[in-house]
Amino acid sequence: MDISELYDYLTAKIDDNLPLKAFPTRELVQIFRKNGHPITLKTELTITSVQNSGDISGIMCAVELIDGYKMACALTHLIFSKTNNLYSEITNYQIKREKRLKQLRLTGFN
Repeated sequence: MDISELYDYLTAKIDDNLPLKAFPTRELVQIFRKNGHPITLKTELTITSVQNSGDISGIMCAVELIDGYKMACALTHLIFSKTNNLYSEITNYQIKREKRLKQLRLTGFN
């Protein structure tokens, strides 16, 4: 499966399972805090929608806090519970995506 097919496949699979619960990475916590929402690494986020934005941005998610605040973020900025039925597929994507981002940086496309 090439990168484009992987993105399409996983986007559709996540979309079919919405809403999903996830936790933020440190980087995402900092962004929420800068926007006036003092969350922690243990704050549960709800993924309400998902979009395949292609190779440069990857899979993007709309996440929502319990207070209704919404923000878009990359799937790579979310952490999933091992009990999530998509855990292995999402983790596989995240590992491949990180490698792809490094490759894009080295070739000057990012």
